[in-house]
Amino acid sequence: MKQLKTIFAAAAMATALVSAPLAYAQEAVSPDAFVKMCDADKDGMVSKAEAMKMIEKMWDKQDTKKMGKLDKKQVEAFLKDLLKPSGG
Repeated sequence: MKQLKTIFAAAAMATALVSAPLAYAQEAVSPDAFVKMCDADKDGMVSKAEAMKMIEKMWDKQDTKKMGKLDKKQVEAFLKDLLKPSGG
């Protein structure tokens, strides 16, 4: 019985972890807006370095205490910012 409770708890946790990002992903994410937001050299493409720079900028915006860590509320704001159709 204890093992069954553990399995149900793990399943509930896994569902919650998968559902949260999917809820944000349902918003219309515009590839054009993302390219425009990240494309620092204006070549019409996004390099890994350009994407990482933009993500770091958004991270720093939410890391108001400058701890290098985000709490749950800050992560929520970070994800909303990152997935915003208008591109931040």
